[in-house]
Amino acid sequence: MPYSSESGKKYVRYLMGKIEQKKVLDVGCGAGTYAKMFPDRDWTGIEIWEPYVEKYNLRDLYKNLIVEDARKVDYGNIGTFDVAIAGDVLEHMELDEARDVVHKLREISDTVIVSIPIGHYPQGEYAGNPYEKHVVDDWTNDRILKVFGSPTWSVIDNEIGIYAWSKTHTFKPKICVYSISKNEEKFVKRWADSAKDADLILLADTGSSDDTVKIAKECGISVHQICITPWRFDHARNASIALIPKDIDICISLDVDEMMEPGWREEIERVWKPDTTRLRYYFDWGCGIKFMYEKIHARHGYYWHHPCHEYPRPDARITEVWAHTDKLLVSHHPDPTKSRGQYMDLLDLSVKEDPTCPRNAFYYARELSFHGKWHEAIEACKKYLEMPNATWMNERCYAMRVIGKCYEGLNNLHEAEMWYHRAAAEAPNTREPWVALSLIYYTRKHWLEAYAAAMRALSIRNRDLVYTCDPTVWGASPHDLAAISAWNLGMAKEAIEQGELAVNLEPENARLVENLKWFKGEKVAN
Repeated sequence: MPYSSESGKKYVRYLMGKIEQKKVLDVGCGAGTYAKMFPDRDWTGIEIWEPYVEKYNLRDLYKNLIVEDARKVDYGNIGTFDVAIAGDVLEHMELDEARDVVHKLREISDTVIVSIPIGHYPQGEYAGNPYEKHVVDDWTNDRILKVFGSPTWSVIDNEIGIYAWSKTHTFKPKICVYSISKNEEKFVKRWADSAKDADLILLADTGSSDDTVKIAKECGISVHQICITPWRFDHARNASIALIPKDIDICISLDVDEMMEPGWREEIERVWKPDTTRLRYYFDWGCGIKFMYEKIHARHGYYWHHPCHEYPRPDARITEVWAHTDKLLVSHHPDPTKSRGQYMDLLDLSVKEDPTCPRNAFYYARELSFHGKWHEAIEACKKYLEMPNATWMNERCYAMRVIGKCYEGLNNLHEAEMWYHRAAAEAPNTREPWVALSLIYYTRKHWLEAYAAAMRALSIRNRDLVYTCDPTVWGASPHDLAAISAWNLGMAKEAIEQGELAVNLEPENARLVENLKWFKGEKVAN
């Protein structure tokens, strides 16, 4: 076809944007796609099919146009180039011919960019042009590497392989790991070690009184002092983004008490495409809570939103294009002594600034429950549940569980039971409400109901990786409840079975071990 693939265009644009170039050679001009993309370059074109010259006004697009078979051009006499492009051309040649052309292009050019169909892709004559026929219609990545050698950069996208060989450029994206800090001396070196493969590690310190800044500078981190008054997390993070150089491609927001697994850079480079703006990956919050997270974003087009529990948000300049990976893990290792005192006021502000946001409403309600403000938390959760855009069933189920927990705090087990039942109905495939119900029935010594609820929880085998998950329900707890209830119902076999499963999950738990001995009729410690 006279037109190159859309994927090819996207990647050529990306690669051309990464390097300085003036003189460009286009092998197989076709419709002049690339010359139109970069009209300010000094273009030389090679086109075999003369009718295309007039049809697509190629002489107007190319300073020097060579109407000749690319396989027969005397490349030694056409000059040298910053970049040579062969877009959807090599599949029209025999393997040895394609190898020869690429070899000659690499001799006269600093960088060679090739796009070529991957897989079985037959094509015949087009619009009377016999040269449009695919001579080799089963290119594979392995074949390309064998024929042309290992490229500096490559990607396969939508059945198109794009490859670049360069004498001076690797085309790797520039990555910045950035964060805000205040009194993080315990974590900053570990954080820096985790991020060491970044092109830039940037820390915006908000007023540390310990050795955070000193240690960070010793680790080679670019440290900046910022002052945010009145304090709010989104303004601080936006101030830190503003400090990141404009030529950075990918920004990783990594709090100082977080760290990335080794190999993170290779994985990001693998999944991040030129049009990607945001990456979703695994985040281990600690205490067994693991979910997908999204704080890796493009340098341009993002800002942080909300005073607390802030998140990056796209502005009007971009349409988000997501990448996903299950091979990148960020883990959270917090300081358990750090106060949550500032969260309440900031979440209250978040709700006032954006009263229609269900996310803010829920976090505020949950925070109230953390502080034992049972009545206020119940009221706030109910307001959240009444919001028309509060539609995520896992979060709604969580809010109902919070209400149930609040009623337990008020010693109103009847209301708590009712709300746990509502939670179970809201998200039937979650264990949490059933374990909560089993605990209530256990407290009342309603053994049949406790056993039934625990077994209903255990019948749910799929664990959603979302922040609403309580990891304890995937541990020994439901087995323990089922075992005790079964024993009190005279079901010794079931008690032993569930007791063994509980011990297998927590072998160091002395109570579970002693319970199992009791179920088996063995002597137990006094």
